[in-house]
Amino acid sequence: MLEVIAAEPGITTGLLATRLGLSAPSTSEHATVLRQAGLVDSRRYRNTVRHTVTALGRAMLDHAGLTAP
Repeated sequence: MLEVIAAEPGITTGLLATRLGLSAPSTSEHATVLRQAGLVDSRRYRNTVRHTVTALGRAMLDHAGLTAP
């Protein structure tokens, strides 16, 4: 999930769910865990929530060799 968010900054929960083949509620729960860990930032815009990777999340991806192109 973190890789997808890094590859598509500002991705909505709905689109993220589609990309991962998960339900929207499950995707939202996973995003909450990543947000609580400081790996993603989630911002509400009207009726959608958009997700971006934080500096910590980017560093983790870089360290693991999983940086999105």
